[in-house]
Amino acid sequence: MVLPLLLSEFGEWCPWMAKRLTGWTARRLGDAQAAERYSEEWLAELAHLPGKLSHLLTATSYLLALPRIRWCLRAARRATAAGSNLHELLPTPTPIGCDSREVIMDWVHQAEAAYFLLRAIVDDDPQIRNRLHILGGPAGCGKTTLARWLHREFTQDGKKLHYAWAPAWINRERPLHVSAQMRDRLVQASQELDLLVVDEADRVTIQALHSLRLPCPVLVITRTDMQFREFVDLPASTGAVVSMGPRWDGWRATIDNP
Repeated sequence: MVLPLLLSEFGEWCPWMAKRLTGWTARRLGDAQAAERYSEEWLAELAHLPGKLSHLLTATSYLLALPRIRWCLRAARRATAAGSNLHELLPTPTPIGCDSREVIMDWVHQAEAAYFLLRAIVDDDPQIRNRLHILGGPAGCGKTTLARWLHREFTQDGKKLHYAWAPAWINRERPLHVSAQMRDRLVQASQELDLLVVDEADRVTIQALHSLRLPCPVLVITRTDMQFREFVDLPASTGAVVSMGPRWDGWRATIDNP
């Protein structure tokens, strides 16, 4: 007598428990719109089911499918985010042009290096336009001043420049796999860019930028501990490589032909 009564009582509770479980599962999708949509669909599905125990079994199947649905929703969000701008894709905590109105070249060799880099960057030859150029040197050699001068020249000419700080994106301490999806997003966001400046870069940053092959010129400003000899084994697609010396010590440069 007791068992049939218990089963009957449990059966009466099944539809209520199924609705509660369905609502809880929908809220775990991590997206308010998706939660509302799935909750409506699932509850409508439950309403048309015969019997009572079938409601709870179906609601349990929604719960078991939760990880797969969450993964699909995340993949869809990443795909629709392909149009993200560069400020989201490449963090810019300290814009290089914040005080570029007054830029004074203290040394002749600094101005020579600046014009050398500028000529290489603005070269319209389609074979070398999207090359990666490198500016290196020890602390106090004038790399930042040179980069600010380039920023001023580009902005005064109405050209689009974006500054990115490598430690906030990718470097030796913050390794990141360059996926095909990341490349597609960055390529799309940099289509109309005239120059991308990546500051405080190391070899990991440079390798990632080479693998991305962005459609715009890229100027890499290296960390102060990178030596000129570290640039000798760079890929053939590298453009101008400028190494600033200490004060009054001149500069060295190489430039590859396409």
